[in-house]
Order: sequence, then structure tokens, then C-alpha cells
Amino acid sequence: MDNRHDTVKLALYERFLKDAGALPPMPEASLRLRQLLTSDAPSHEQASALLENFPNLVERLLEFAALPLLGHIQPGARLLDVIRQLDSKRLVNLVLAFELHQLFEGDEPSLRKVFNKRWHLSLQRAAVSAGLAQHLPHLEEEDALLAGLLQDIGSLPLLRELHQWPQVSRLEVDVQRLCEQLSAEVGVLLLSAWKLPTNLQDCARLRRDWCRQHKGAVDLADVVQVASQLLEEPRNDDRLARLPAYQRMELPTPQVLRAELAEVVALWLKLLGGRPPEAD
Repeated sequence: MDNRHDTVKLALYERFLKDAGALPPMPEASLRLRQLLTSDAPSHEQASALLENFPNLVERLLEFAALPLLGHIQPGARLLDVIRQLDSKRLVNLVLAFELHQLFEGDEPSLRKVFNKRWHLSLQRAAVSAGLAQHLPHLEEEDALLAGLLQDIGSLPLLRELHQWPQVSRLEVDVQRLCEQLSAEVGVLLLSAWKLPTNLQDCARLRRDWCRQHKGAVDLADVVQVASQLLEEPRNDDRLARLPAYQRMELPTPQVLRAELAEVVALWLKLLGGRPPEAD
């Protein structure tokens, strides 16, 4: 089946729209932590005990605590100390960010190749988004980090689902095009099923709405749009400078901004296990 035809896009979208089972559940630790933190008077000790069952997450959280540019967590802290110093919203966002890669399953080489490329770009977008949030006192770095990861989240269940659709073209250009065309719609369905806040759903829904205008303060969708454009190849700083989200943020010139962000982006990428963007 040729991925360029509307029939395959419609069939795949209807699969996610009509069958809730096609959408992956929220990763286990994130789901259990959110359930705990919405219960009556949860304690820091309970959250710590829950997360101790997930050693990889504990390692990531302790690495986060040691990041030198953040400053709000003491280096060498125990997990319980980290949890005590993070409010519940920031904690659940970090845990979800560290678990999202689990949404893709399967070993088909052509699909895994596309997944790896899109996931590494998502990691870079998340790191740049977290760096940009330092310019915006009303936004938290952890919120921006998660927003950057979620902007293209629809691609992950889509690629997983394609293992069941052998008739769909496996040419990389066709699979990439399919992801670009359906990521926003599938992403909104997934984030809505997970009951995540509207501002995170908007990051997926508006991922390609480059002309978006809105009233009020700069929001997470603005941040991840700017992060996406900063990572675009081939680089086009004139287009970035005309982006409404970039203009709302009152940032330095793109060249200066990249230099200012380089160190903090490298730290976030190290934490997330991603590769740095290509240097000039």
C-alpha cells in the first residue's frame, strides 16, 4: 500500500480513533506515581519506595540531581532527598520523560531505523526546549523537557502499529512522511487518553502550525516550536527569525542563542542519553 495515498492515512488514524487498545498505556512507573500522588496525603517516603522498584529511573533521577547548571538540588542527594525538593508535578514530568522510549516495540529494521532517527531528534528537541525555558521565568525546565519529547509522541505508537501492517511501504521516505502527516493527530489521541494537561496536548497538536498566533504569555507550544526550528536541517535562521513563536520570546539572534544554549543542552542530552546536534 502506497503511503502517499490518503486511504492508508485514514485507515491508520481510524484504527487509533476507534480502538483504544491500539494506543499504548502510560508507562508503569509514571502511571503508578500519578495514582499515588493524587491519593489522599501521599508521603515522600511512599513515592521513594515506589520508584525504588525501577532502578533505571532512580539512576536517572539521581543524575538529574547532580546536573551542575540546575542548582535547585544538592549534588550527592539520596532519592528521598530529591523527591522532597521536587514538587509532585515536576517529579511526575521527569519520570514520564525518562520512560517514553518504551512506547516503541519491535525489531523490524526499517521501522526501527525511522524510530531511532525520530527519537534522537525528540531528545534533542527536549534538551533545547529545557534550555530555552531558562529564558522564561514562568516556565519550568522539566515541563519544557517533557513538552519537547511529547511534540512528536504520535510517531511512536504509529511506528509500533505499522508492524501489523506489512502492506504499507517500508521505504524510509514513505514512513517518515506518514509520521509527519499523522503524528499530531495520533499524539493528541494518546495524550488525551493519558489525561495529560491541555498545554502538553497542544504541543503535539500544533507541532507544524508555524504561523500560530495567540494572546497571553509564551507557552510550551511556543517553546517547542522554536526548539524544532533551531534543529531544522538545512539551517535557515531567517525563517526562524520570522517564526511568530520566536518573536514572542524576545530571544537573542539564532547564532547567539545556539551558543548560549550549548552547555545546558549538552547536559540535558547526556541525562536523556541522546546525541548532541551537529556542530557548525
